[in-house]
Amino acid sequence: MKIAIIGSGISGMGAALALSEAHEVTLIEAAERFGGHANTVEVDGTPVDTGFIVYNHDNYPNLTGLFAHLDVPTKESDMSFGMSMNGGSTEYACDNLWKIFAQPTNLLRPTFRKGVREILRFHEEAPVDLEAGRLRGVSLGSYLKRKEYSDWLRDSFLLPMGGAIWSTPVGDMLDFPAENFVNFFRNHELLNGNGAGKRWRTVDGGSREYVRRLIGALPLAVAGANVVEITRPAGRPHLRFADGSEAAFDQVVLATHAPQARALLADIDPQERSILGAFGTSSNRAVLHSDPALMPRRRRVWSSWNFLSDGARDGTRPAPITYWMNRLQGIDRAQPLFVSLNPGVEPDPALVHATFDYAHPLFTQAAFDGQRDIDAIQGRGGVWYAGAWLGYGFHEDGLRAGLRVAAAMGAQPAWRGEDATPILSPMTQAAE
Repeated sequence: MKIAIIGSGISGMGAALALSEAHEVTLIEAAERFGGHANTVEVDGTPVDTGFIVYNHDNYPNLTGLFAHLDVPTKESDMSFGMSMNGGSTEYACDNLWKIFAQPTNLLRPTFRKGVREILRFHEEAPVDLEAGRLRGVSLGSYLKRKEYSDWLRDSFLLPMGGAIWSTPVGDMLDFPAENFVNFFRNHELLNGNGAGKRWRTVDGGSREYVRRLIGALPLAVAGANVVEITRPAGRPHLRFADGSEAAFDQVVLATHAPQARALLADIDPQERSILGAFGTSSNRAVLHSDPALMPRRRRVWSSWNFLSDGARDGTRPAPITYWMNRLQGIDRAQPLFVSLNPGVEPDPALVHATFDYAHPLFTQAAFDGQRDIDAIQGRGGVWYAGAWLGYGFHEDGLRAGLRVAAAMGAQPAWRGEDATPILSPMTQAAE
């Protein structure tokens, strides 16, 4: 078959690689760069990632297999977490007990000591409630209220951390489905405040190394080609490009965000409109810089992931987070390198290296319901849908969605052996 893949993020690239073994595949990207969130920038010759950064073997089985197949060089990383609240008035890190009380005055605060105990309580109780089915259909805010957890646990730990992980306004995290929240945190061993149980890795040389290898393995990949409309006369997808050119294919995979896919379909039907309409995105600005003013005030609190929050549970913007790239990617240089997502305070312009806008999926109960409904429209009129929005928004989710579409068309990637984790296995959450 003649197949077009629109979008060169991990979903599109993964689907293209799998399908190209048996079909005539064209990967089409509107931007001038392939890779989507796999975006590496050089700072004085040092490669630094600004989107996808880390993975682990347990939660990323398909990505691990892909990297092995492409011979992608990787190295150990670190997943430590630090929190700075209200301009640094309260700070702690989760590596160990010493760092939890890195700010000595925390020992004197009854609310802080109680909060630490409640982290342990949440760690014990939430997985039990998950397994018992008591979280089904319950929002995170409702669950915390029902269990009578403190404001501190909610506003100074769970909501800022969740808001930063999913690039979601802190206040909106109250409506996040509790079942999905706890399942994600449990699978990533984040309920204990750190990722010590996981062996995290990063791509040596930046994620561009895997993008180069993958694109090089495809027969045809075209950048700078903007598809503006899709019609399906006689059930065969027809593409129209911004330059006025047109092309017909037997099948098309829309490896884009759901709102983009919805906008491209000129002959969209009511069911497609309804299901795709359940998914939304948020725009998030990533700034690569060297300004330590966007890190915790106390140097010993500095961690791989640094959540900077005012603790306001009714916040209307995503909680700012700063990634310490020297630690995450093992960058051995005196100059600090940070990636700040949605910075609350702008870094010194003289210390800014690059700025990017990324779209991230929004996860609501409607979105998770939409994930269950998506199969009803997959392949209709020769159009398929793939993206990290069909999981939890991370790299493994995106790759799995792309491979699932490829499998539905009868293609299995050569790098998936009989003993590999099944592509259609229950959702294995990931962390970008």
